[in-house]
Amino acid sequence: MYEFAERVSTWMARICGVALLLSVAMIAVEVVSRKLLGISLINADEVAGYILAITVTWGCSLAIVRRAHVRIDILHAQLPRPGQAVLDLLALISMFAFAIFLAWFATGLFENSWRTGAVSNSQMQVPRWIPHGLWAAGLWVFGAVTAILIAETIRALLRRDLTSAHAIAGVRGAQEETDAEIRDAQERR
Repeated sequence: MYEFAERVSTWMARICGVALLLSVAMIAVEVVSRKLLGISLINADEVAGYILAITVTWGCSLAIVRRAHVRIDILHAQLPRPGQAVLDLLALISMFAFAIFLAWFATGLFENSWRTGAVSNSQMQVPRWIPHGLWAAGLWVFGAVTAILIAETIRALLRRDLTSAHAIAGVRGAQEETDAEIRDAQERR
C-alpha cells in the first residue's frame, strides 16, 4: 500500500508542477500584454490563485510520504527510539485528523457551490465547483495517504520493526536529507 500511496502522490505532484508552469506562462503573457498592448488578455491572477490553492492540497500527499512536512523535533530527539516511534505515530494521527477536517470543510464548500451554481466574480465566470472540487479532492487524497502511512507504521510497530516505522513516519535527519538529495540527483541523470 505504501508504494501505491507514493505513486499516486508522485503523479499528483507532477500534475502540480505542470499546472504551476502553465500558471507562470499565463502570468508572463499577462504582464507582457499589459505592458506592450495596454490590455489584459486573460485573468491570469484568478487562474493562478486557483492553481496555487489546488497544488498546495495536491502536494501535501507527496510531502507526507517523503516526510517533508515541517516538524519541531526538540523533544523527539531526546527520546529513545520507541518513544520517537510513538511521537511519530501521534504526528501522523494528528495530520490525518487535520486533513479530514479540512477535507470535510472543502467538500461542504464544493457542495454549496455546486448546488447554488456559484461562479467567480470576474469576467471569466468560472464555476466555483471546479476549483473547490479539485481542492477538496487533494485534501481527501492527503487524508487517505496519511491513513495508509498510519496503517503501515502500526504494522511495523507491531512487528517491533522500529527502523521501518522510522522510514515511514520518522523525522528525517540531516544525513538522511543529504542521502535523499544525492539519490534524487543521481536518478535525474
